[in-house]
Amino acid sequence: MAVMRGLVLLFLVFSVENAADCIAEDCSFGWTPFGVECFKFFSQTVDWVRAEKNCQSLDANLASVHSKAQNEFLMSLVPVNTRVWIGGHDAEMEQQWLWTDGSQFDYTNWCKTEPNNNQGNEHCLEINLTDKRCWNDHTCTFTKGYICARDHR
Repeated sequence: MAVMRGLVLLFLVFSVENAADCIAEDCSFGWTPFGVECFKFFSQTVDWVRAEKNCQSLDANLASVHSKAQNEFLMSLVPVNTRVWIGGHDAEMEQQWLWTDGSQFDYTNWCKTEPNNNQGNEHCLEINLTDKRCWNDHTCTFTKGYICARDHR
């Protein structure tokens, strides 16, 4: 019985290691896996529209966020005190937030009093605002780094 448990344990260890290797291999160099996607932070500062176009040129979109764990993962890619673009926007209808990848807007981490559409001109989503590292709606023409996401390859 002890031998059988040992074999099962050995099998599980190798299975988990191989699964992790497969996930890591599915992301191109410089991209980091999380769930079924690969993510990459770009420090080049551009406006929100250019950030989305840059992501699309890599067969990706600006990142969407669907859980606290995923939000924390994205924060781990971003230097502290660096505000960056992700794929949320309410440009089509105020307070109707959408992701550029078409997925459901089912998680938020807004800062207190956000989104506020300050001066009626904040329609794009930035993350890593304040020491709380929360979300803010911001004017889309400001330049920031950004995070792209794409399916595993």
